[in-house]
Formats: sequence, structure tokens, C-alpha cells
Amino acid sequence: MTAGGGPRTSPDPVVIVQDGGPHGHDRTGERIAERLLITVREDLGRADSKAAVLLSGALALPAFLIGRHGSPDWRGPADAMLVVAGVLWMIAVAALVRALMPRTGTVRSEGAVTFFGDLLAPYDLARLSTEIVEAGRDPARWLLIQAVDVSSILSAKYRAIRWGVGSLAPSAALALAWSLIAR
Repeated sequence: MTAGGGPRTSPDPVVIVQDGGPHGHDRTGERIAERLLITVREDLGRADSKAAVLLSGALALPAFLIGRHGSPDWRGPADAMLVVAGVLWMIAVAALVRALMPRTGTVRSEGAVTFFGDLLAPYDLARLSTEIVEAGRDPARWLLIQAVDVSSILSAKYRAIRWGVGSLAPSAALALAWSLIAR
């Protein structure tokens, strides 16, 4: 409330482009692009959580098997199952670690300032200033470029998670089968 009793409003944080810009005065395009970016970022967080949980389980699997049966004392052909399980386990762990590793590149070919890698040295302040001004002229386009960047990261994470699960499941099954046969 202001001293006059009327409601106090904050100014719009987005500068309106003269003549409404390419998306009009209602900023519908910006809101849609912003929502899309928010959704992709939320999915990125879920992918990281999934990979972390799977990696924790994958790292616990050998300890569980060794704790239950002791270290293997290679007795016969069934031990080949354990070797294959170990190779698949290593592939799964590598894939899940890859899913959790930060990405420092982008798939886009055009210049835009959308993530931390764009601000790293060697940087050109004149180029950065020009790209910031350009982003201000069409915020919806800038948000969409950023959504594409984040989506490419999300896609790589889910690809690595698929590899991890695709290797971890048969690894666990083989290790379990070995534990039932070898004892």
C-alpha cells in the first residue's frame, strides 16, 4: 500500500521492446519459452537425482555381494558369469558417472550467451555486449536458445542413464545367478 492507500506495484522486470517487438505487448511468446526452459531445468534436476541414486546402488552392489559371500575363489565355469557381470558393472558405473558430470559445451552453432561456458576466457566484452543487447531485443528467442542448450544436456544425461541401467540390470542378474550357483 502507498501513502495514498492504493496498491503499490513493482515495475515490470522485462523491458518492453518498442512497438511490442516480434511477440507483441502481451509477452505470450516469452512466457511460453520461459515455462519450457523451467520444465527442462526441472527435468535436468530429476535426471541428476536418478543418476545419483542408481550410482549409489551400483557402487553398493559389489560390497553387498562380497559381504554376503566373501571374495570369490574362482572355482569353475560359473565364474565367467561373474567376470561378465563385473565388466557390465564397470560400464554401468562409467555411464552413471558420465550422467552426473557437468557439461561444458553446447550443440548450437550460432553465438548467444546462455550458459557459463559462454562467459569463460577468452572472452570479448564487445561481442558479449552485442549478444546481450540482441537477447534483450528478442527475449523469447534467447530463452528458446537456452532451452535448446539445456535440452541437449538433458538428452546426454538420459542417454548415459539408459546405458547405465542397461548395463547394471544384467550385471546384477549375472552376479546374483553366480552367487546362487557358485556356493
